[in-house]
Amino acid sequence: MRYNKEGLREEIRQALLVVPRTKGQLEGFENNGSSNSKYQKRPTREIVVGVDGEGNETTSRINAQPITTLACRTFKKSPMPLPPQAFKFTKLVRAMNNARTCVAEWLRYCYSDGAQLPSGEFLVELLAQFNSQEERSLRGSSSELIKHLALLACQQKRDEINAGTALLPQTKIARLAGKSEAAWNKRWSCRWNRLLGILNKFDQEGLDHVYEWGRSPKTTRRYANVPLQRRVQASTRSEMVA
Repeated sequence: MRYNKEGLREEIRQALLVVPRTKGQLEGFENNGSSNSKYQKRPTREIVVGVDGEGNETTSRINAQPITTLACRTFKKSPMPLPPQAFKFTKLVRAMNNARTCVAEWLRYCYSDGAQLPSGEFLVELLAQFNSQEERSLRGSSSELIKHLALLACQQKRDEINAGTALLPQTKIARLAGKSEAAWNKRWSCRWNRLLGILNKFDQEGLDHVYEWGRSPKTTRRYANVPLQRRVQASTRSEMVA
């Protein structure tokens, strides 16, 4: 399947930047736009307070009374204008939500700026797939360590995809995990690479799903009715021979 992977990733990032808001929130933001300070001053008016000795009127400036009217219905309008690609972004988000649960969770975590940590459901699925490839189930401290490594792998893979940062060297990960270099290379290096491989599969499956969902079923005119044309040609030839 050939497509611009980085371009699709950028579209997913932009689609997840759109923050959904309720109707009440939009109406609350409607009249709170920034404006020049001179238009925010309270209106005033002048009144005549008396006449001086020369017969001239003396005035004073007081705050103007607000104008009140009966409530009326306003025309329906959009409180906040939609971006040009709003419908395209909606389609992308719908495609993401239609994917497998673990894949959709990964896409939301990886490409959303607001996600700080992956969801618990996603980590459970990640560990389930990891344990299915393990010869013997991990217990005790090893079971706790693989949970921490799974979370670290998610964070590292996300930074690598979005920011282009290099992964932490395995020597540093081994030191943080409290493992010697020999013990890490013997048992834990392959487990770390397996976690990264599972995340790569989740990411690839998610991108493929979003791409396939967005493709419209196009049938070229050249190949649209080939079986029907062949049947018509065959019947025509048989009639000519007869």
